[in-house]
Amino acid sequence: MKPTTFYFVRHGQSEGNAARIFTGQTDSPLTERGRQQAAAVADELANVKFDRIVSSDLSRTRDTAEVIAKRHGLAVEVLPELREIDVGERTGKDFDETAALPGWNEDGFVAWPGGESLDQVLARTLGAIDRLVRESPGKTILIVGHGGVNRILLSHFLGILPKLDRTPGGNTNISVVHTDGKKHTVERLFATDHVLKDERRTS
Repeated sequence: MKPTTFYFVRHGQSEGNAARIFTGQTDSPLTERGRQQAAAVADELANVKFDRIVSSDLSRTRDTAEVIAKRHGLAVEVLPELREIDVGERTGKDFDETAALPGWNEDGFVAWPGGESLDQVLARTLGAIDRLVRESPGKTILIVGHGGVNRILLSHFLGILPKLDRTPGGNTNISVVHTDGKKHTVERLFATDHVLKDERRTS
């Protein structure tokens, strides 16, 4: 089977990102900066020929995906399985307040208290990715998703789980993976050059 090429893009800045709080699976709309970032990543990806554009069902990913999709004349397909990690008891809490609590550790992601475990996140998200691979061998698919979920998926493709790749990954970062469901090649990882270029242009 021909490998499928996936472009993984994180959504633009959300209100939760700006406030530095965990939003998890709650809805958190894009900020004005987030909408500008969505336009910047749409410019960056304008010349890529996508066969499908897919997002999670939360508005911050759907709205980012819609900006990109308009450039390509494609509809956005929504898959709830790609939504962000359920962070349980940390939902709505400040990043700094909860930094020392269980969840992430030096060995990787274990589980969020009251939320999802690594195995649960991987099972639901990989199920969706594997289905897309079967449906679209040899095609190019854009996935607009979330910071936590995308990092887990990319760490899986790199073969390092339960450890997580720690490359910085800001809003609308881009990663590129080629996979047939068994063999994976990571071509690009958490790239944000387009955002930095746009910020310099508008500052």
